[in-house]
Amino acid sequence: MADTPAANSGLFDVPVRVDVVLGEARMPVEDLLNLSEGEIVELQKRTNEPIDIYVSDRLMARGRLVVADGQLGVKLSEIVDEKRAA
Repeated sequence: MADTPAANSGLFDVPVRVDVVLGEARMPVEDLLNLSEGEIVELQKRTNEPIDIYVSDRLMARGRLVVADGQLGVKLSEIVDEKRAA
């Protein structure tokens, strides 16, 4: 890590929330309440599409799910430039 004013101030020690969004589904509350164990909820995303990675509610990157040492992980494939995406 570079020796920068931000690093020296402890800024890199501030925890942030990282959300990895696999997809989403929309359904009426009644259908949600009627779900039972073992049912599958279909997400509105294909398995070959990249997943979205949010840092503190801001889209920051996209990537692919991977398995590493028996754990799910995300391999970054794209850093999102919000200025260009808008």
